[in-house]
Amino acid sequence: MPDPKTGEPPPHDRPMPLLEHLRELRRRLLIVVSALVATLMVTWSFSDRILRFITRPVLPYAHQLQFDTLTDPFFTHFKAAFYAALFLTFPVTLFEGWRFVEPALHRHEKRIAWPFLLFSFPLFVGGALFCYTVVYPTALAYLIAFDPSLAPSLRIGDYVSFTVTLLFVFGLVFELPLISLLLTRVGLLTPEFLSRNRRYGYLAVFVAAAIITPTPDALTQCLLAGPMLVLYEISIVVSRLARPRPQPSPERKAA
Repeated sequence: MPDPKTGEPPPHDRPMPLLEHLRELRRRLLIVVSALVATLMVTWSFSDRILRFITRPVLPYAHQLQFDTLTDPFFTHFKAAFYAALFLTFPVTLFEGWRFVEPALHRHEKRIAWPFLLFSFPLFVGGALFCYTVVYPTALAYLIAFDPSLAPSLRIGDYVSFTVTLLFVFGLVFELPLISLLLTRVGLLTPEFLSRNRRYGYLAVFVAAAIITPTPDALTQCLLAGPMLVLYEISIVVSRLARPRPQPSPERKAA
């Protein structure tokens, strides 16, 4: 039967069996994993440069990071190369996820998804760069200088995991305006709702910042909450712009 909202026919007249869905999902996952492995083979060759990039913010405070076991240097380089490959293949993951759900979508639903596909990765990169250049150096300076009587003795494995986690968190947080756009276009969110519940939204931002930041200090949480508050206000503007315009009635069209 056609879609009652748009009058479009369904994407498929015959529903796809569950086994066929699983085969299609496996095929998409194989493409993603293959792209990840191929990219990992490239990033492994540059693991020393990637590791220097990750450790650059902490070098003014700890000139040489330490390791505990003989395998730590190898696995740290592998971790750095793997995270870089995961970052670079993010667009492939988005595209293959889109290809998996695209056959089940109507034409108007596909138009809604395209902005997410086009702007998701640039926003993700922007969030990670904002963290690396603004937030992370400030958080490091505060945490290391919190007690001047203590000398930093940082382990390389823990440092890399902490840094990459923070970069990914900020990258995902910067997707909030796109999520607002999608929810508005499908009718699940309105700018009036966001404006009316701004105080609860701000409270949710600080709670979320306290949960997702990898450290319990208030500075790092505030450094994450600040951009989230700005993104919340941007989401209201995006929601207003993305709100579907009311269609004219048949009587007005005839007139």
